[in-house]
Amino acid sequence: MWRLSRAQWPVVVAVIFFAAGEALAVYIFVLNRRLTNELVNHTWRQPTVIRSAASSDEIATLYGVDWRVTPPVSLASLPDYVPKAFVAAEDVRFHHHFGVDPIGMARALFADLRARGITQGGSTIDQQIVKSRFLSQERTWKRKFIEIVLAVLLDARMSKDEILEVYLNDVYLGHNGGKPVLGIDEASRLYLDKLPTELRLDEAAMLASIIRAPNRDNPWKRPDLVRSRRDAILVVMQKHGWITDDQYRSSIAHDVRFVQGSIPQAAFPFYLRALRGEMVREIGIRPVIEGGLTIVCEMDPAAQAAAERVARRGAAQLEARFPWIGAEARSEPLEAAILSVDPRSGGVRALVGGTNYDLSPFDRTSSMRRQPGSAFKTFAYLAAIVSKRATTATLLLDSPVSIAVNGDETWQPHNYDERYRGRVTLREAFEKSLNVPTVRLTQQIGVSRVVDTAENFGFDEKFARIPALPLGVTEVSVRELTAAYTPFPNLGIRVEPYLLAEIRNQSGKKLYEHDPERKKVVDANAAYIMHTLLRGVVLRGTASRLKRWGLGYVAGKTGTTNDYRDAWFVGYTPDMVTTVWVGFDRGLPLRLSSAEAAIPMWAAYMSAIPHMHSEPVAPPGVTFRDIDPDSGMLWRDGCPGPWHEAFLEGTAPTHYCPVGILGSILRRVFFDKEHFDEPPAITYDQFRRWADEIDRERQNVEGALQRFKKIFGD
Repeated sequence: MWRLSRAQWPVVVAVIFFAAGEALAVYIFVLNRRLTNELVNHTWRQPTVIRSAASSDEIATLYGVDWRVTPPVSLASLPDYVPKAFVAAEDVRFHHHFGVDPIGMARALFADLRARGITQGGSTIDQQIVKSRFLSQERTWKRKFIEIVLAVLLDARMSKDEILEVYLNDVYLGHNGGKPVLGIDEASRLYLDKLPTELRLDEAAMLASIIRAPNRDNPWKRPDLVRSRRDAILVVMQKHGWITDDQYRSSIAHDVRFVQGSIPQAAFPFYLRALRGEMVREIGIRPVIEGGLTIVCEMDPAAQAAAERVARRGAAQLEARFPWIGAEARSEPLEAAILSVDPRSGGVRALVGGTNYDLSPFDRTSSMRRQPGSAFKTFAYLAAIVSKRATTATLLLDSPVSIAVNGDETWQPHNYDERYRGRVTLREAFEKSLNVPTVRLTQQIGVSRVVDTAENFGFDEKFARIPALPLGVTEVSVRELTAAYTPFPNLGIRVEPYLLAEIRNQSGKKLYEHDPERKKVVDANAAYIMHTLLRGVVLRGTASRLKRWGLGYVAGKTGTTNDYRDAWFVGYTPDMVTTVWVGFDRGLPLRLSSAEAAIPMWAAYMSAIPHMHSEPVAPPGVTFRDIDPDSGMLWRDGCPGPWHEAFLEGTAPTHYCPVGILGSILRRVFFDKEHFDEPPAITYDQFRRWADEIDRERQNVEGALQRFKKIFGD
């Protein structure tokens, strides 16, 4: 084994120290460059302007890393006692030190040595800025050393007034609605309902007094403590001659109290938050921090405003209309999410992640995963069409079926009305969203075909090959489902949704430009056949309610989960694919069909925005025939109908429907079906019974996933 000699040890130690010093020097150099770009160059004062590529409108002018509506406060605009109150509270020797305070550091060092760890920071305002902007909050000697070096550099490169201005705009002063309250402007508006330029001396000292623990020590929770700290700050200001004796006496005579106000919010908060997240993913956080950007996004402001209005009003109307929804909403609000994408480019025209951003900024279009229910059937039927083992006129059996799922266990799917209709065409099964024929069809073509089709359409989920898959029992996001429907108006071409189109810095240099992602996921002929089925859902099926709003020209699919927890509708025109989801975050029983919960919101939104009324043109590989809607055979005089049906070339039926006495007998025996509509709502007993069945099926899904992972890995 190799060992170092006594003479070699000093060399090795020197090399280690040199390497460590070099690494530390490089790290400080990088941070110093950030300090220059983010603070010294004053770009943080420059607004970020957001424009719409869809309408060329200016959407917002925002400031700072957290995109505030109000511009940064300038020191010159404030009464001189406002900044002095914060200096008195946090760094009384601020104007006399060089970025660090040796006296304060000595006091803190003594306390740290006694405690054998870092317990006090002795931090100056310069150090607090450096720590909050560039470093972590960990208490270590290494972090403290870097903090001191950068604080000295900051103090050398910026004037005291500039440093104090940065501090007053960034200082953390609590939380409100899950968001941090940053700076004197937000704190003044929220806690005192006034501008910082209007603060009295006692109010400035009161805000400064809560810096140490703003979420714990505030006038709502500990008024006596806040008063004592406020008065202590006023004493310091009087002692240093920053206020007169009369000002001091007048200020301590005021009671300590807050006046509840509010912080101005930018319009379209759900979209802007998602846009900022996409921007950080594409180019990193640093340009956002530096500011002064011009951002072009795909939002249509009119569409976004309509979507926000519809989500808010639609949820409120359901709560008012259905007693059990209102009862649940008292403990948890009913939520709705809306995502609208231009299928020609992928540009997101509207994005609403919930009903109330202030109560819950959670983005349910991308961060939430829920069962899509019947909206997933589209991919099962498409797999059947592509396989050429079924056509729109193929007869399927709607009768009880038992399928083995686990050893001796069996699963028996049911339709929403728990009735059976005998033989139905594939078109009728899809348009009426019948579960049993869908499961039978999937068993005929193989579940693997459905999985392959769905995965090709861009879903992130690794689908388990289980019989219930076509009923939408696995979870997807609103964004995934919306993107998966773009190939139908595009006749086979899927586009990836995006919000961010372009970014330029303050000098006009282009930092980012979106490159649309387009992928052919299915043959145009099969996509068109599927489009005709989706049109039928609106013309005759579970989405026929849309005709009441004059929207009978659209195509789409309802998505009611088997246990009526979630309601979906995905619909489209040539220039807009829009998905609406309605439900509770914790999965409480909605007990409403998509026709009752999601379609009214979808219709209200689409009725409020301009869109195209045309539809795709049939490709050359599609043929049309007149069909008897009962038997699925070619139509002739004496048969019901006809329906003008679309087929892949070479798959149309070749036999004609029976007529005469034989036709009448066969029709009464095999094709005499009652009318069916998806129940608009279910009883609580039905919900509980179906939910128990779904729980059992979910256990089967989880078991299948575990077996899948054991074989193929994660």
